[in-house]
Amino acid sequence: MNVKQQIQQTFIGTDVSKLTLDVSIITVDGLNQHGQFENNIKGFKQLQTWLLSTNLFSYNNALFCMEHTGIYTRQFVQFLLMHEAKVWMESALHLKRSMGMTRGKNDKIDSYRIARYAMTNVDNVKHVTLSSKTLLLIKDLMSNRDRINKSYQSIKVSIREMERVDKATGKELVKLNKAAINGLQKSKTAIEKRMMELINQDEELKNIFELVTSIKGVGEILATELMVYTHAFTRMNNAKQLACYCGVAPFTHTSGTSVKGRTGTSNFANMNLKSTLHMAALSSTRYVPDIKQYYERRVAEGKSKMSVLNAVRNKILQRVIAVVNRGTPYVENYLEINSVYLYKESPIKIPMIFGQFFSWCPDVHLLRPGNRKEALPDQCIH
Repeated sequence: MNVKQQIQQTFIGTDVSKLTLDVSIITVDGLNQHGQFENNIKGFKQLQTWLLSTNLFSYNNALFCMEHTGIYTRQFVQFLLMHEAKVWMESALHLKRSMGMTRGKNDKIDSYRIARYAMTNVDNVKHVTLSSKTLLLIKDLMSNRDRINKSYQSIKVSIREMERVDKATGKELVKLNKAAINGLQKSKTAIEKRMMELINQDEELKNIFELVTSIKGVGEILATELMVYTHAFTRMNNAKQLACYCGVAPFTHTSGTSVKGRTGTSNFANMNLKSTLHMAALSSTRYVPDIKQYYERRVAEGKSKMSVLNAVRNKILQRVIAVVNRGTPYVENYLEINSVYLYKESPIKIPMIFGQFFSWCPDVHLLRPGNRKEALPDQCIH
């Protein structure tokens, strides 16, 4: 028995709905009890009293597990974290697929299955931490902005289609919906302004935001979304993890000698973030010189445009992670500024030093751009 199993002896599965909490408590000794409570502060206190009455519960040795159900879990999770409880929130799809073949369901059974999942997979537990109130508010504002965008696009598209088939009706719809469209645009502008105010009021978020937006091609919306979904880069600070979360990491699809599918991205991703990242990549291929040059070169070599565009999306994420981890703004043409120049024919190649080929010659002068009078160690990029 590992350390986690020795400490976690009580597992509490919670099925959260709009009005109620269905709670199942199981222990390593075989205890199994169920209770239903209201999804409000009064219900949380009744739940706490019920758990303490079992004489087997304490916040130190218990693990609460539940699935993500949006805003309906917010109050309950905050209540638990205020009491220093260990909370694990898992993807609903992950929970469903981990249960294998099942027949029938109700809230009581679901809460028990969640508790069993927590007990079985305790080695993979990921504890939830209390989110910053500022980040939480920015996330709510961002969700509201997305809904306004969808409403705006829905009205504009329907009017445009009507104008195509019936110009007279289309013009009348434009006139009737003008106030609604202008109101949506004003609301969107006000929300974006409020998000920027919140970011500027928080020194940590402001610093991260300035680092991320120092990268050409990364705008305010993409930077804000990245901060919100990664919890200010505390839950994801690795480029591969972030690429997978954004749905731009390539995966193979092969099996034995018969299945040889195409390598592609997965749909199990944050599609809102992927969409924003895609637009940033498109903009970068037009207006960021080095990325534009890379895009045009790879397409000229025969690569498909979408494949190269996906590589650009990955490049943007790698630059974002680099500047955040390093804590310094993005420097354009960094390799050219920090490169070492070699002037000697027929150098000897030394492979894979810091991931690149280097050259070495015994009688060569190696100079950096910043100091052309000083001879440096005899290594340089070839």
